Amino acid sequence: MGPDTEALCTKRLAPGGALRLRDAAGCTVMCCAGTVWITQENDARDIFLAAGESFTFDRKGLALIRAEKGMQDEWMADTGITVICLAARLVFDQMRYS
Repeated sequence: MGPDTEALCTKRLAPGGALRLRDAAGCTVMCCAGTVWITQENDARDIFLAAGESFTFDRKGLALIRAEKGMQDEWMADTGITVICLAARLVFDQMRYS
C-alpha cells in the first residue's frame, strides 16, 4: 500500500498517555479530539495539535505522541479522552516494541 492508500486506525489516549513510534517519516497523524504534543528524534521543535489539525513526520528514528488535554464535554470540562488517527502499521509496530 502506498501512502495514499495506507490503512488508518484511531487510537484513544488517556491523560498523559503516549505512543512511541519508530521510523514514522512520511506518515501523518491527525488529532481528532483533545490536544497532543509530538516530538521527533533530532528535532528541536515541539509540535502541538488541536482537534482537526494534522502533522506529517519528517524525520526517521524515534517519535513520541503524548496526550496533553482531553476533549471537552458540553459543559467545557476535560473528559480526559484524546483521540488520534494514524497509519495502522505504526500502531502495530508500537505494540510490538512495547
